[in-house]
Amino acid sequence: MQSTFTGIEIGKRGMVAHNVGLTTVGHNLTNASTEGYSRQRVELGSFEPIYAPHLNREETPGQIGQGVMVNRVERVRDMLLEGRIVAQTGDLGYWDTRDKYLAMLEQVYDEPTDVSVRSRLDRFWDAWQELSLHPDGMAQRIAVVERGSGLMDAVHERHRRLSDIRSMADRDIQGTVLQVNDLAMQVAKLNEEIVKVRALGDNPNDLLDRRDLLVEKLAALVPVVTDDRDPDEYMVHVGGRVLVQGSIARAFFVASDPGNDGFGEVVWADTLDRAELDGGSLGALIDVRDGDARDELRALDEMVLTFADLVNETHRSGYGLDGSTGVDFFEERPSVLNIAGNYDRD
Repeated sequence: MQSTFTGIEIGKRGMVAHNVGLTTVGHNLTNASTEGYSRQRVELGSFEPIYAPHLNREETPGQIGQGVMVNRVERVRDMLLEGRIVAQTGDLGYWDTRDKYLAMLEQVYDEPTDVSVRSRLDRFWDAWQELSLHPDGMAQRIAVVERGSGLMDAVHERHRRLSDIRSMADRDIQGTVLQVNDLAMQVAKLNEEIVKVRALGDNPNDLLDRRDLLVEKLAALVPVVTDDRDPDEYMVHVGGRVLVQGSIARAFFVASDPGNDGFGEVVWADTLDRAELDGGSLGALIDVRDGDARDELRALDEMVLTFADLVNETHRSGYGLDGSTGVDFFEERPSVLNIAGNYDRD
C-alpha cells in the first residue's frame, strides 16, 4: 500500500531535481566568460518504482513511479574536437613564436639604409674606385681606410644584433622550460583530485575543465599527446615519452652544452636524455637559436672572412707611398666560439 505522502514526496523530488537544473543554468551563465569553462547540463531520470518487477503482486496493476531524480551533471564538450584542438595548438604555438623571431631577424637586415652593410660596402668600393683614379691622393687613401672602418662597424653591429636575438631565444627557452614544468605539476595535482572526486561517485566537471585548459596551454609550449583511456591515470606524452602519468609529473632541465657555443640543451631532468621537441613554442625557440640565428651568424662570419681574405690578397700586391708592400688591409683576429675557449685559428 502506498504511503499517504507519496504525492508530496514526488513533488519534492521534482522541485529538488529542477532546482539543480536552475542552479546549473546559473552556473553556466556566471561562467560564460571563464576561460576554459564548458557548459554543463543536467540529465534527469525517473526514480526507482515502488515495486520491484520480480515480486508477486497480483493486486497491483503495474509499477508505481516515484517521480524524477538527477542522474548526473555532465559537461557539453566534444572530446574528438578537443583532441584536434590540442593537437593543432602545438603547431600554432610553433609558428607564432617563429614568426615573431623571424620578424626580428628581418629587422637586422635593415636594407636599404645608410647604415646597412650593403650601403657601407658600396661606399667602400666607391672609395677604392676613387683611389684608383688618384693613387697619390692622401685624401683618397684616408677615405678608403675610413670607409673600411665604417664597413667593419656595420658588420660588428649586425653580428651583435644577431647574437642578441640568439641570447634572447636562449633566455626564452629557459623561461618556457619552467612554464612547462609548472603546468605539468598542476595537471598531475588535478589528476589526483579528479580521481578522489570520482571515487565518491561525483562528476568533477569544473576540475576537468581546469585540467583541459592547462593541457591546451601546455600544448602551445610543447607538442603533447593525451591518453585518457584509463580514467585513474590520465597521461600526457611529449616526444614519445611520458610527461604526466596520473599524479606523477616529470620535468625538463636545461643542461649546459659546450659544443653549442655554451648554450643549454633541453633534456629530461631524471634521465638527462635529450628531449625531442619538434613543435610548440619551445621547439620554435630551439630552432631559431640553434638554426636560423646561428646560421645567419655563420653566414656573416663566412662572408666577412672571405671578403677580408680577398681584399688583403689584393692589397698585399700594392705599394704604399713609402714603397712598402705585402701589407694586409684588414687584421683578422680569432673569435672565441664557446665557453670552452675553442676557436678556429685559421
